[in-house]
Parts: sequence; C-alpha cells; structure tokens
Amino acid sequence: MKKSLFAALLIVSTLLSAGVTAQEQGGKLRWKGHETNKFWDNWEISIGAGANTAFSNGSNIGKRSERIGFEGTFSLTKWVHPIVGIRGQLQGGWFNNFHPTNGKMDWPYLFAHGDIMVNFSNWVGGYREDRVYYAVPYIGLGYMAVNFTDNSQIDNRAASGQAFTFAYGLLNKFRVCKQLDIDLEFKGLFAPARIAPCKFDGAYMYGLSATLGFTYRFNKRDWNRAYSQDDVDGYIAAIGDLTNRLNNANDRLGDANKRINDADAENARLRNDLDKCRKNRPVAAAPILPETSVFFTIGSAKLSDYAKASLDQFIATVKDSDAKFTVTGYADKETGSQARNMQLSKQRAKAVADYLVANGIAASRIQPSAEGQGVGDTVTAYPDMQPKIQRCVIIK
Repeated sequence: MKKSLFAALLIVSTLLSAGVTAQEQGGKLRWKGHETNKFWDNWEISIGAGANTAFSNGSNIGKRSERIGFEGTFSLTKWVHPIVGIRGQLQGGWFNNFHPTNGKMDWPYLFAHGDIMVNFSNWVGGYREDRVYYAVPYIGLGYMAVNFTDNSQIDNRAASGQAFTFAYGLLNKFRVCKQLDIDLEFKGLFAPARIAPCKFDGAYMYGLSATLGFTYRFNKRDWNRAYSQDDVDGYIAAIGDLTNRLNNANDRLGDANKRINDADAENARLRNDLDKCRKNRPVAAAPILPETSVFFTIGSAKLSDYAKASLDQFIATVKDSDAKFTVTGYADKETGSQARNMQLSKQRAKAVADYLVANGIAASRIQPSAEGQGVGDTVTAYPDMQPKIQRCVIIK
C-alpha cells in the first residue's frame, strides 16, 4: 500500500516538475500574446469537498440515491501560461455501494493524479485579469487505492485493490478577488472494476463526483504581454517618425526666433514715432507653432518619458505665446471596441492637456476644452501608416 501511494505521488510530482523544468529551460515562450512565467509565479493551492458515486458498465445493485458517498480534495496547481496549467491532486473519501452477500457497504479510497489543465475561457476569449468566470477542462492519470484500512476489509470481507486510473473533469472557477477563487468541480475517474470490493459485474468502474471549494493564488498572479516583431518594428518606425518631426519642429523654432528678433528690432525703431503710428503700428509676427505628436502603447493613456520630453520641447516653444491650439486623441481601430477606443482617446488627450497645464500652459489656450478632445478610431491620425501609429495625441 505505501509503495503504491509513493508511486502515485511520484507520477504526480514527475508531471509537475517536467512541465516546469521544460518551461525554465526553454525560456519565455510567446503564445496568444503572453509570455510563460518564472518557476515561482502563478501557483494555486485548493481544497474542496462534496459527494460522489461509483458504478460499472455492468449491473449495479441498489438505488442510485443510496449509492452516494463523500469526497474531499487537496490540489496544487502551477500555471505556466494563461491557458495551460499542471495540477497535482489528492482526492479521497468513501464510496457507497451494495454487495450481493454483504448488502450495503462503504469502502474508502485514495486517488493521487496529475492533470493537464486548459483555461478554455482564456483560450477562446483572450486573457483578461478582470474575468469573473473561468471554465477549465482537464485530463489526468494517477494511481488509486481502495478498501485499504483494516476495519473496511473486515467489515466488507474484501481485500484492498490498487490500479492506475484515468481522471477527467471540468473545473468552474469564480473569481472573488485577485487572491481567492470559489471552485465548483465536476470530475470523473475510470478504473478496472476488479479493484472495487463491492463486486461490480462490469469490467470497468466509473466514478463521478462534484465538489465545492476554494483556491488561493499566490506570488505573481498576472501575466506579461509578449510583443511580436511587428509590434517592435512599429514602435521603431514611430520613434523614427517622431524624431523627424522633432527635427522639423526645431527648424521651425529657429525661424520663429529669428522673426521674433526682427520684430523686436522693428518695435525699437518704431518707438521714436509711436504717436504718429499708434493706429497703424506694425505688430510682431506671431511665432509659428510646431505640430507635435505624442505616442502611447496599446491600451494605455500613460505618458512615457519619451512623450514627456516631446511635450517639454513643445512647452518651451509656446510658453511665451498667447496662441491657442487643439489637443486631439486617437486610438487604433484594429484593437478594442469603438466605445473603448473613444474612451481611451479622451483619456490620452486629457493626459497630454493635464501635463501642459501642470507645466505652465494656461488651460484657456487649449481649445475647445481644457481636457482636450478624443475622436476614438473614427478618424485616422496618419492614413498612410500602420494602425499601431494611430495610438497618439496630436497638438496643432
């Protein structure tokens, strides 16, 4: 008995260590937009309890309502990706069945198994940290021992049985908070009927159970997004375009400064004839304001250090002017819903407008609203460029 349980636990630990070791040796993999994680990230520990029943593919004595037993579970799960996980579970309790001679009997069992878990909700609907419900089907293999206590063997007049057993089921996870889930698990097992002391007529034994329990998630609980080469190339192209725009803005700034100097000289000359020319006094030419673009990462309205540097350059250009300008936010129509993109573009415009006001630009100079304006994905900022470049705010 002890050797068999040790073998079952060895199978479970081998499945866990094999998956985790392959992950560590292979580095961070990219699948469906997210990376695999480190060894100590995304672990779960679970407990549960519920009811079970056992039957065979032959005849089954007794009413179904009288063949209900008890089951308790303890599980340790390692998620290597938002979609794929590896679990070791120990389930045990007792089955209630009928013996042709002994009548109704209960017989204890322990079943240790390793499972491959698939988060079907994340697979189909994409990973979302705020998702409330997860459907997680799984399959597994382990070792089952039944009727192993002295009392149960005496009462049932049957020897203990052991065999390799298949496991399968559906785990329904309901997120309570970032750390805690409520689990409703429906599972089954498949084993040779010869291990059961109740003398099933069929060749196979089937077990069905339903348990309710809790899961605690510890260490890192979320996932890192994996960027494709297209994403990287898009960001590099955007940075190159922004650099060219900054160079052009610097050139226009030099021209504007020259015009300001010329205007100052003209004003000095006209002071001597101020009374005669008061009504027609030449006005210093207004500086040419640069058009500035600020780029954002996907799904974000947070200003990067590079964006702040661009805004600081713009502020230095216009802080001594009274000219008004617009702050317009855009979004990429390739990602997100139209409503979400409209909200995101407004958030981006507001982030830029707030930064300008915080650094000395009067809110009244931002038109039509001091919070900027967002057009979502209804208007394309740069029609001839990739959709990723549309995640921006343009100041004109």
